Amino acid sequence: MATSNVTPKTAVTPAEQPAPPKRGMNRATLWIVFAAAVFPTHLWSLVDFLREYPAWIKRMNTTELLGSFSYVMGVFALPDAIVLFLGVVVLALILPYRFFREKFAALGSALALITAVWFIIFHSFPKWLEMRQMVPLGLWAISYLLVLGIAYVQILRNPKAEALVDNFMQRAVTLAALYLFIDFLSLINVLIRNF
Repeated sequence: MATSNVTPKTAVTPAEQPAPPKRGMNRATLWIVFAAAVFPTHLWSLVDFLREYPAWIKRMNTTELLGSFSYVMGVFALPDAIVLFLGVVVLALILPYRFFREKFAALGSALALITAVWFIIFHSFPKWLEMRQMVPLGLWAISYLLVLGIAYVQILRNPKAEALVDNFMQRAVTLAALYLFIDFLSLINVLIRNF
């Protein structure tokens, strides 16, 4: 039978208490939001590369394949992630503190993830833009704004939603760091190949 008596064995010391969610814009929250921009863009770049890989392996040698991979990761995915991250930061600086920066880690991560996923959808259907298909483009834009609005309201009002985004990003930060290391090696490979 459980009791509510506090004993030395059941007492929680201040060191064991969970840290409160990160607030405002600081180095830690900026890193989390950058990881939120890096994670989906690089994951999609890998998927896109692996989709083309069977055709490329028939006509390229290993060095050329490595060069193609380096271009995909270092020259295309990294700038995409940087532009997405800078867009989130600029938006956070423009909006008043209480609307965005107060819960910057969760809101910025959600904005980066949702934006990346919606542009992955956009990239998957290039004919929407080529053929000027306004109905799919309109549905894409409306659904993006709707999902973004729902995520914004949920994170602001529901601590569990904020914790969900923070917990996901704490796990994705490690993978994002691995992607950035691959980007670094890819950029070195691109520089060696071109100079």
